[in-house]
Amino acid sequence: MATHHRQNAAGRRKVQVSYVIRDEVEKYNRNGVNALQLDPALNRLFTAGRDSIIRIWSVYQHKQDPYIASMEHHTDWVNDIVLCCNGKTLISASSDTTVKVWNAHKGFCMSTYDIFLLLFCFFLFCLV
Repeated sequence: MATHHRQNAAGRRKVQVSYVIRDEVEKYNRNGVNALQLDPALNRLFTAGRDSIIRIWSVYQHKQDPYIASMEHHTDWVNDIVLCCNGKTLISASSDTTVKVWNAHKGFCMSTYDIFLLLFCFFLFCLV
């Protein structure tokens, strides 16, 4: 949703609200991909999209549709992703100033951290 404000000659404000309507499940990244992570044990590829969505793809298999699932909780570009804990956990960093920890097998968000709070705690710890 976007809101635009304009003021006319009489000093009145005109507010224009617009909405973007999308399919409930979009299989493909709309605005490009910022990062990739491969899970060779389960033949999966994770993509960090500029449309705020992390998608999971099947690789090394000759399926007609390689799309498996989407993980959606970020509100801005997903800039980087890291697969850890033997492929069980995925960590993502976004332009929405959050870092999220995901269950990579089931595709749900386990926890969210604010980057500014993490940096504040880091600097506070370094000063002590």
